[in-house]
Amino acid sequence: MREKVVLALLWSFGMAYALFSPASKVPSLPKFYGSDKLIHFGIFVGMAFLWDRVIRQQADEKKKKSNKLFTKYLVLWIFIAILTEYLQRLVPGRSFDYFDIITNIIGVITGTGIFVYLNKRGSVLV
Repeated sequence: MREKVVLALLWSFGMAYALFSPASKVPSLPKFYGSDKLIHFGIFVGMAFLWDRVIRQQADEKKKKSNKLFTKYLVLWIFIAILTEYLQRLVPGRSFDYFDIITNIIGVITGTGIFVYLNKRGSVLV
């Protein structure tokens, strides 16, 4: 359990650093059409997947049904996906973009979907 929490926390801290660092401090990445959206998508897929692993394990330990928990947390992940984009407006060199919000939400849904799929199949990744 501890390893899953540590990994999810490390991802979250890295995500916060990437999303809230001034643009001048973020490493230059290869520029191609949609590269920014691909990065947003990947960040939120990882966040949702890793935290879903933690939630499932906690539900198992407490003998709770995880379906209700996943619904609640999916709403939380979507809220975070929207909030991070609004907060980026406060960071020098960063801007607000509705398409980033959409990409973030698609990433959250995809990450949770991957988790649910792998969990149903008993994957060791979960």
